[in-house]
Amino acid sequence: MLKEGNIVRIIEISQRQSKAWIISLAQNAELSTHLGNILHNDCIGKNFGDILSLTKGKVIISRPSPRDYIRYFRLKTQILYEDDCAIACSLAGVGSGMYVGEAGTGSGALTTFLAHHVQPSGHVFSYDINTKYLTNAQKNLAKTDLSDYITFKLQDIRSPLEERELDAFFLDFSSPYEAIDNIAPVLNGGGHLVCFIPNWGQVEQTVAQIRQCPYFVHQETFEITRRNFIVNPDKGIMRPVFRDLVYSGILIHAIRVNPDK
Repeated sequence: MLKEGNIVRIIEISQRQSKAWIISLAQNAELSTHLGNILHNDCIGKNFGDILSLTKGKVIISRPSPRDYIRYFRLKTQILYEDDCAIACSLAGVGSGMYVGEAGTGSGALTTFLAHHVQPSGHVFSYDINTKYLTNAQKNLAKTDLSDYITFKLQDIRSPLEERELDAFFLDFSSPYEAIDNIAPVLNGGGHLVCFIPNWGQVEQTVAQIRQCPYFVHQETFEITRRNFIVNPDKGIMRPVFRDLVYSGILIHAIRVNPDK
């Protein structure tokens, strides 16, 4: 049952592309929409999946996902797209109770996915060298219910880190090859290193540095492509979206090993 302080996503029920809103429930508050006012008091006491009737339509009360959260973030940097974040988490097997690190924080997109997966007993350490980015990311994550699982750190990832025995580390900046050797002491044996690189020029350097490091074994390098479709059964229409994002970057995956003595 929903109560004050819960964060919910309200979704319009519509045959066209529906609109949605994320709100933190508060007594006597309301949100003005094109369908009419959404009264928070009408949501409190309901359950996820319940339908509310408004003046000009109906909406669903749903639980926000990391994908939903980042669509409401204030973006000051280019972010990893939702598909990239999901695959990155899958590569490293990120799950509840794991301790993971990332650099750089940017606007907090990947941070959100990581925190969502490690809760309630895990933790995320997020590094960036830009104070403005960290401040913005903290404000973005304050819109979610995930802030308690994240520690933001203002630090150059190429300098020694305090953290040890992490289960995975994610590098999302232009020259990850400069940090490879510095990440090795931070990870447990069998831990995962995932690098995201938007430009082809740095891929070869990064893979070469991973292979030169005795603590990592390179697993795979690949890109993610996505193709969206428009589907309208009433008009017999199913076709791809002609203008779409089909490329975002390259993912590189390696595993931390214990070298032969």
